[in-house]
Amino acid sequence: MKAHRVCIAVAAALYLGSGAALPQAPMEADERVDRIVGMAMARGGAYAFLQRLTDSIGGRVTGSAESRAAADLLVSTLREAGLEDAHFEEYALESRWQHGRAVGRVVSPVARSLAVRSYGWVPGTRGEVTASLVDLGARANDGLAVPSERVRGAAVIVEPRAAKGAPAQVVRAALAHALARAGAAAMLIPSDKPHRMLYTSAFGFYPGGPMPVLSVAREDVLFLRRLLASEPVRVTLDVANTFDASPAQERNVVAEITGTTPGEVVLVGAHFDSWDPGQGAQDDGVGVAAILEAARILKSLGIRPRRTIRFVFFSGEEQGLLGSRAYIETHRAELDGLRAAVIMDSGAQTPRGFMIHGRSDIEAATRSVLAPLAALGASGVSLEASFDMDHGPFLAAGVPVFTLWVDEGEYDTHHHAISDTFDKVDPHMLALDTAVMAVAAYRLADAADAPARRLSAAEATHLLETLGLESLRRAVYEPGGSR
Repeated sequence: MKAHRVCIAVAAALYLGSGAALPQAPMEADERVDRIVGMAMARGGAYAFLQRLTDSIGGRVTGSAESRAAADLLVSTLREAGLEDAHFEEYALESRWQHGRAVGRVVSPVARSLAVRSYGWVPGTRGEVTASLVDLGARANDGLAVPSERVRGAAVIVEPRAAKGAPAQVVRAALAHALARAGAAAMLIPSDKPHRMLYTSAFGFYPGGPMPVLSVAREDVLFLRRLLASEPVRVTLDVANTFDASPAQERNVVAEITGTTPGEVVLVGAHFDSWDPGQGAQDDGVGVAAILEAARILKSLGIRPRRTIRFVFFSGEEQGLLGSRAYIETHRAELDGLRAAVIMDSGAQTPRGFMIHGRSDIEAATRSVLAPLAALGASGVSLEASFDMDHGPFLAAGVPVFTLWVDEGEYDTHHHAISDTFDKVDPHMLALDTAVMAVAAYRLADAADAPARRLSAAEATHLLETLGLESLRRAVYEPGGSR
């Protein structure tokens, strides 16, 4: 069967590549899978859309004009493909934010420039400040008691480390609040990127962080530590960030292919917001492009599965899953009929299958649904769990969740960095991932049975606690509540 399916898919790809129109005769289930794969591999639609998104619009910070342009582009493209119901779903933003200049330099015992960039949704320094430098090293959740006498008025190097029950994002936010209470001037976090590249994030800081938080090139941190080993160091920082707390709205984009069973839905999603040092290509332009193309493919083939396939393009993911949380609130009355939420947000790399985030009760059904993807090497199932993508609010709501599982490749190198640009994306990998997402959506939507029931609120909370994710859920939903 595996060889048979590969041959059919390749033949379909060659047929489509010739420019011939697809016949619209009724298709058997296996034939549909082959045609979905063939179209994904031959058309190049995801890659073409990604270039338009990244080169024409660029980085898409939540609440910005670029984010609005991306939402407009998605709706118009979906409508052009025949998904006439494509529409916006708005939600309120508590704040908008823009970064300005970020300048750092050593002033004593030597004069030297530093490569620095502000984290998102944190304040600036309100002009130039000069401070002594203190290094607290690596800290986990058991190291949140900071020495006030040492850090007051200082620029403090600290490396947040994950610990059991406390992911690094949670520790980072808690450390920022602890340092702010102690009177520190700024928090300096060594970047995990090579070649003096810098990192950014707002996770745990939206709607407003407590103090200036800067990414500092790892090479520069090593230099600072060498200086500190022999004598005191003073640095000057000048960071100009801007907050806007006036009323504002953001938008998700939603479209669907209606199924034959009323009230049952499979959601397929990705987030179109990104950071603006780069173009937001791998995070998560490729997910947006893959799901848009999956929608176009399924629509063009005239597929109408048992369950409605709802394509949702979220905004606000980078600030704490704002768009997916808003979707849950808007559609709360429908969640019992939401049979699965399928998310792509790990870059366009070699597909391995799907992560099901600790839901061992859906493993058997998932393997059955993914069986046709074995020919693409994408029928694997992982119980590995996380909460820092748009599946998180669905996991917390008890909905079965699936996130595309891919090889890491160089994703982490470019993640949230200036180098996250269109040229880093392999068009073949993006086409493969598009095929996998489209087939998974179709198979889940057309399966005779749903993968599993929705968990109760108590069961979902117990699952998160068992997985060590409850602290991250609280950081998303209750910022400041545990500090």
